[in-house]
Amino acid sequence: MKFSAPKKIRFHHCDPAGIVFYPQFFYLLHEVQEDFFAHIGFPEHDMINAGHGVPIIDLKTRFLGMCRNGDDVNIHLTLSKLGNSSIAMDYDITGRGHVRLRASGVVVYSTIPFGKPVRIPDDLRQALLPYLQNNGQETP
Repeated sequence: MKFSAPKKIRFHHCDPAGIVFYPQFFYLLHEVQEDFFAHIGFPEHDMINAGHGVPIIDLKTRFLGMCRNGDDVNIHLTLSKLGNSSIAMDYDITGRGHVRLRASGVVVYSTIPFGKPVRIPDDLRQALLPYLQNNGQETP
């Protein structure tokens, strides 16, 4: 299953030329990550209040086209791997009928504030599984 969130490209995302300034894409990707965890019943602020978080440890990005101020885009998130404590996420940002950005990242379920990786709890794992792509893999 794919999680999708519509977003509007706003003035504050853009550089003086009116196109998204590349670091702003990372804010958008993180917003969708937060939207996704809230959607499956595990809002990040609740996890953090309980002493856990999902910091990113790896992110690879391919910029495939521009997004401009006022564009409506959709950001799609799927999971490609579910490990003991890690979650591999794939993102596509689409707009005006084309893929504008592709990214893949890994977050690690860990303690806050020390960052020690811990096993993903069973209830969270069960909520994540429907978004694991067919070619993805779950590891014990």
